[in-house]
Order: sequence, then structure tokens, then C-alpha cells
Amino acid sequence: RLGAAHGSRLCWQESESEAPPPRRAMGGTESTPVPKYKIKLVDEIGSEVEGKTFDPYKKTRAVVKHGFYGGGAKVRCPSNHGMTAGISAEIIQGIASACSTRECEECEASLEAVDGFYYCKECSNYKCPKCARKQIGLPVVDDCEENPIELEAGDILMAWPEVSDNIFIHHIILFTGGLEHEPEVGVDLNCPPGVELWSANTIESTALEKGVEFWWYPSKSFFARDKYEKTAKLCASLGEDDCLGVCEIPQPVKVLLHPLRPEFGGPGVDDALLASSIQEAAQKSKKYGYGTFASAATGNVKDLLHLTNYLKESNYPTEAHRSQLYDEIVASWERSPICASVPITVWQKYFVQLGPTPDEAVQNILKYMPVLCHQTSPSQLTEILSHHGWVLDDSFEP
Repeated sequence: RLGAAHGSRLCWQESESEAPPPRRAMGGTESTPVPKYKIKLVDEIGSEVEGKTFDPYKKTRAVVKHGFYGGGAKVRCPSNHGMTAGISAEIIQGIASACSTRECEECEASLEAVDGFYYCKECSNYKCPKCARKQIGLPVVDDCEENPIELEAGDILMAWPEVSDNIFIHHIILFTGGLEHEPEVGVDLNCPPGVELWSANTIESTALEKGVEFWWYPSKSFFARDKYEKTAKLCASLGEDDCLGVCEIPQPVKVLLHPLRPEFGGPGVDDALLASSIQEAAQKSKKYGYGTFASAATGNVKDLLHLTNYLKESNYPTEAHRSQLYDEIVASWERSPICASVPITVWQKYFVQLGPTPDEAVQNILKYMPVLCHQTSPSQLTEILSHHGWVLDDSFEP
């Protein structure tokens, strides 16, 4: 039902009842034009099981609360130490969060287990996403301050942070293109006032879907961006069948921006070479690997014991060491993937193609993507990449 006005803006509220409200999709009105795509309602993006029949006259708010973090080594504590980005570790975080509390040292906001955070190991203090972002300057689409941050092919999307109570498993998706404004589709889905719809081409490894030509699943992902509430939600996905799957509950997202951007002091990216690396990795992709997931989860336990999967540059001081690592990295691509394997494999293949020698490729991998694709969970990837210039954000706001 239509809720009370907040200033000049209106918000959608769920109807009140004793039982939890039913999940609904963003809907339309009688005046809504014929949708650009066929529309179906699914339990979640990528789900094999369709949800309830799409009802264009039922609506839900496309955005929820502000959620996640700012950026990499640029975020510093009051003592000027570099802070490490973190998200909930898969599975085990529910137990750990019950035994600890987190609070932002600047604004004193409480940080829940589902939230992201920055942590200073030297000072043992935390910073919330909102305060962390104050230290970051991010490029925006077309250099227009009204637009969201500029996402590129090679950036990483994370969604579905909470599977159930105290069970946290982020799903990782790779951007294969930048954000595009989708006002027509926004009208089709009747986005609430103040909410814009943006899209980007993506690719992922999931047990729920596969592509027409290969195991990885390419699609166009749609995001509801509320620049007033400063939130972004994954709300729909357009598959190769030209059917727009609308998520019953729009999902919070986090993004990792790659450090090769010239704005971040990086060398820039050869777009054609990156596209070739994405295509090559997709063509050789394998079925989602539950055994690989178990291996990555074991990595979280290793982290607790300080036995990390992190490929530290100091451990490979000579060309002979790096040659052995090169063989290990290439062999890891042949393992059945999990979601985190996609960006790892693509970027490592990119550096191998970039060359010009295997040794220089390994040096770039150690600099920008120093992990093995079959042993790394989303939470590990987030923490490690934050040490290598990757910038994290919880919305599409600069």
C-alpha cells in the first residue's frame, strides 16, 4: 500500500499482517506501456523454480537500507594505518558474530554481521561503510555528478549476503560491461519515485543456470538505484531467452572496482584483450563445482588458523619460483568453478595474454589477483583484493 510521504518523496510499504508479508515484484499500473521484455517472477535471480504469477498491480519498494563499504588501502584509521575491507565469512560468520560486536569508531554505528566493514589490525577498530566512503573519490558515468559510479568490464559484483539467519554466502558476478540507464524498463517495472533503473552485462558461475553455449551464465543485470537513500539493489536479470526475471525481493549489492583504472593510478586496461579473456574463459568453463565450494570453505578455516591461501609476492622472489607458480595457476583453471572463480580466472587469463612473458604475467597476477581460483571464497577475495588497490563500495554512489 502507498505509505506516508517523507518530505516530497513517497515510499512503498508492505501491508501489515501477523505473518511475514508475501514476496512481490515491482509492478506496473494500468497506464504502463507494453513491457519491452517478457517478464516472469522468480524466487531469486538465476533460480530454476519460478515464483508466483507476475502481478503488475502489486508493488514493493525497490530499495532497503544503506549497507556496505568504501575503498581499499585508501581507507585509513585515525592513526593513519591502512584498513582492511571485510565481509561476513561464509557459514562460520554466524557463530563468530554471536560472540562479538562491531562499532564504527567515527559515528558509533553498530555493524551487523550482514554489513561490510573496514578493520585496522594494529588499532583493533572498525569503520563503517558510510564513514569509509568519505575518504574516497570515485569516477562517475559521463563525469556527471547526478550519475552513479562508473563501473567497467572486470569489476566485481557481490549479492545475496544472507541466505538465512546467521548463514552468509555472498554470490560473486563479473561485470562484462558498464552501467547503462534504462528508463523504459524502469517504467515497465514501475520503479518507486526517486528510483532509477540501470543495467550492465554480467557473467557468472552458478548451479542454477547455464549459458546456451557454455557453462557460465551471461546475462544483463538490472539495478534499482535510489540516489536519495544512496542504495543500489539487484532487481532483475535478462537471460539469453530474452525473458526478464524479476526478483521478488531486490537484493543488496556490493561492488569491487578494479585498480587498473588510470583514475586509481593504474596502467589502464586493453578492453579488447579483456573481452577476449572473458570469452576464452567462458568457452572453456565447466559445471559449477560443489567440491570446489567445499575447498574454498576450508580456506576460511585456514584463515582462522592463519594458514592463508594468499599468494604473497615475497614468497616468489625468483623467476624459477614464479615459473612453478605459473604452472599451478594454469592448472587451477581446469578445476570446476564456484562463483568467485569467474573474476579470478578472467583476470589471470588477461595478464597471461597481456604478457609478454609468463614471468611478467605472474608478476601482474601477484600484484592484482594473487589467489587461486579453486581455493578462494568471496570473503577471502574481498579481504585480499583490498590490499591490492581494489576499491569497495556498497552502492553506486561516489
